[in-house]
Amino acid sequence: MPATSQDRVAITNAQIVTVDKSSSVIENGSLVVGGDGSIRAISSSPIANDAPETIDANGAIVMPGLINAHTHLGMTLFRGLGDDMSLEDFLARLMPAEVRMLNYEAVYAGSELAALESLLAGITTSLDMYYLPDAAVAVAKSSGMRLQTGPNFLESDGPEPLKFDDRLKWASQWLEAPRDTIGTTGWVAPHSTYLLGEEQLRVLADLAARFEARIHVHASETVGEMQLVAKRHGGRSPIQVLDDTKLLRRAVLAHGVHLSDTDIELIAQNSATVVHCPASNFKLASGVARVLDLQRAGVNVALGTDGPASGNDIDLWIAIRLAGYMQKTFAKNPAVLPAVDLVRMATINGARALQLDHMIGSIEVGKRADVIILDADSPSLTPNFDPHTTIATSVTRADVRHVLVDGNIVVRDRKCLTIDHKSSVNKVKLLGKQVLASVNNN
Repeated sequence: MPATSQDRVAITNAQIVTVDKSSSVIENGSLVVGGDGSIRAISSSPIANDAPETIDANGAIVMPGLINAHTHLGMTLFRGLGDDMSLEDFLARLMPAEVRMLNYEAVYAGSELAALESLLAGITTSLDMYYLPDAAVAVAKSSGMRLQTGPNFLESDGPEPLKFDDRLKWASQWLEAPRDTIGTTGWVAPHSTYLLGEEQLRVLADLAARFEARIHVHASETVGEMQLVAKRHGGRSPIQVLDDTKLLRRAVLAHGVHLSDTDIELIAQNSATVVHCPASNFKLASGVARVLDLQRAGVNVALGTDGPASGNDIDLWIAIRLAGYMQKTFAKNPAVLPAVDLVRMATINGARALQLDHMIGSIEVGKRADVIILDADSPSLTPNFDPHTTIATSVTRADVRHVLVDGNIVVRDRKCLTIDHKSSVNKVKLLGKQVLASVNNN
């Protein structure tokens, strides 16, 4: 293919893990990003180009950016605040602290630190659920990270503070705002079926339908949640409640640990996604998700980190590894959930959950250039007999060397170019002291 006059970046000498339909790998590959930020060309031989910058991968793995399909970015402010306790006890400690501490500036600082952590770890896209989402959107714009988010709902007024009816008005204004090309504002996030009544859930379904917005909701995470929902909603499961209130269609369901066969059938019928968060589920002793059964039913399963207050970090490489180990142990079969599946869960399945698989999640001509380049000289990635296995079992975030989002280099040689590292860390250190003082004084 002849060179254009608008190429942006070229990558050479790469082992390209495409995550295309056949999960093909291109050895000694080259990739050219066009001036519009999309992938112009991919080849197993050199590609003519006029890009002002060429990155020599030196044989390293080049792969799609990771997609964190469930997180709470602003929760970095509360990292480590509620360890060694159940989800219910954790929330009882966290939520009052959030009400006392959160405002736009605090959520911006927490989200910026989360964006820094994410980009350095090769996470290029996140589906966020948190208060004051305008702050996270502002962080995404300044940092270059892809973000999906929207208004969140629960019965309490929250840190905004907004009562439910006022929150509906605010959400309508949010959803009426012009959408960008990846639908950033097209989400409605009911916290859960245990913190919202049935009539409220139906109102949110109407709201989402009116604006053609997607649903992002916690569902079936713990035994305690299942009991609360059954008591509140006439013996039904969270999935049944979501189905009955018209919220299940194409929804993104965070956790999905405690699912019955009927629940899984409903999820499959509604083309919903389950986001598996193994690190958080293990840490909170929530249980083991039925990932294999979900796969057999044809359900899209993606990966998430959950929030850094409950999961303590934003590291999808750990999630990839734990997801595989957990299912192999639970099934007593080391062959289940092979490396190729795990890589897809962290990339293209996340894109499918967000309905962005036509744009991101794999390295293919015409897609946006969300690309990460690993370290060719990493001891822990050497030797590399099979790149999918290496990704699923060996890579850590320390192995991420360069990161591109939309064709722009946002991390170069392990340094983030779009966020002031020291300033971001220091802001949250100061806020962390205020959080601790707030908790200790109440």
